[in-house]
Amino acid sequence: MIEATTEAVFNTFLDAFAAHDYDAVRATLSDAQFSYRGPVDAHTSPDIFVVDIVGRIGQILDGIDRRKIFIDGHDVCAILDFRIRINIVDITRVVLWAKVEQGKIVSLEAFFDATEYTEMFPER
Repeated sequence: MIEATTEAVFNTFLDAFAAHDYDAVRATLSDAQFSYRGPVDAHTSPDIFVVDIVGRIGQILDGIDRRKIFIDGHDVCAILDFRIRINIVDITRVVLWAKVEQGKIVSLEAFFDATEYTEMFPER
C-alpha cells in the first residue's frame, strides 16, 4: 500500500471539514496517537475532537479558503480563511499546524483570535 503524502492527507482533512463530512474528517486522524490544541479547547481523542468541531463549528462553517500551505517533511502549516455564517458570512483567519505520520494526522494545533468564540460558548 502506498502511503498518502503529507499534503494529500491534510487537503483531504480540509476538504472533508469544509464539506461537513465528519466521517471523512475522522478517517484522516490517527487512532493510535492524536492530539489537538487550540485557543478554545484541547483533545487527545480524535472522536471527541470531531464531536467538538461538529458542535461548535459544524453549523456555522460556510467554507474554508486556503491562502497558503507550507509543507516541511511530515509537518504542514496552513493559513486559512474560515467563512463563518451566523447572521452574515464573516471571515476568521486561522493557522493550522499539523503533523502527518503513516498517512494520518497525529497532531493538529490551531491559532486564531478566539474572542468571539469564547463569547458564543461561555460554558467552555
